Amino acid sequence: MARRPARGRSLRDLRAEVEAVEARDREAAARAPATPTPMRPKPEETSRRKPLAQPRMRVVWAVCDIGGRPVATFPYAEKAAAEAHAAQLKVKKKAEFFLRSIKEPMDPTDD
Repeated sequence: MARRPARGRSLRDLRAEVEAVEARDREAAARAPATPTPMRPKPEETSRRKPLAQPRMRVVWAVCDIGGRPVATFPYAEKAAAEAHAAQLKVKKKAEFFLRSIKEPMDPTDD
């Protein structure tokens, strides 16, 4: 519910005061000389650094232990050999081993 202003001042009186102040401000702004805002100097453009070239990567099969650490790696085309190696390690060490494909950087001579 709306409350009436205190001390007997009506909303019309308050509104008239606000409009008078706004009119006075508009007149003062019109009389004041328009000063152009100073232009800020443009910041100097810095040259962007060229991103470093990422090394070429290749995918290999990694035989990993149960902790996820690679024990041996095989080229991607030799998946059967990697599976055989994992099976041999399971029998020999009586632990779990699994295959995972990982990416590793290529040597420049591997092209």
